[in-house]
Amino acid sequence: MLSESIKLNLREDFEKSLKDKVNLIFKGKGDKLSKKVEDLLKELSNLSDKIEFIYSDSLECLDYPCVSIGKDGKETRIKYMGSIEGGEFKNFIDAIKLVSTEGIDLDDRTLEFIKEINKPVDIKIFITLSCGWCPPMVLKCYNFALASNFITATAIECFSFPEIANKYSVITVPKVVINDKKELIGYKSENEILGSILASIT
Repeated sequence: MLSESIKLNLREDFEKSLKDKVNLIFKGKGDKLSKKVEDLLKELSNLSDKIEFIYSDSLECLDYPCVSIGKDGKETRIKYMGSIEGGEFKNFIDAIKLVSTEGIDLDDRTLEFIKEINKPVDIKIFITLSCGWCPPMVLKCYNFALASNFITATAIECFSFPEIANKYSVITVPKVVINDKKELIGYKSENEILGSILASIT
């Protein structure tokens, strides 16, 4: 699936960037897309001894194929649903490195507010593979999820899940829906995301 040059670059990148071992915890539903995503994840796991592919029937997602980037064989609150291509491929690689290093890129003030959260926060980020602002929005939301045991962030690739996108009236991407209460359209700042998270649990 990946060219030899891409594999070589990824091997070198993983060798330099990965710190702790990560698990690509996956569940599909037996269709062509699930097989395609599963094959890609297995290919990535073969490029570094710090990446392990795990198939799990217990992975909880809105729909499948879905992957959680975890540690110690356990799910994290960072998930991706759909095809991993286009701009989202590099973003997915960045998410692996984020989980491995736990190099959370959020302001100290934001982290202080996040520490006070004690209620579940569900963040859905609706994206398309050709959207330029989707990758940074996804990664920003992943940072929030990595910073709190109460926050889950799931990127949802719209063309793979049109019924879910339609349910949430997705017209423009990125679209972020927090606890099915607050919505953000387009790329938003860290402070705007934090404000919507706090508003969704009050």
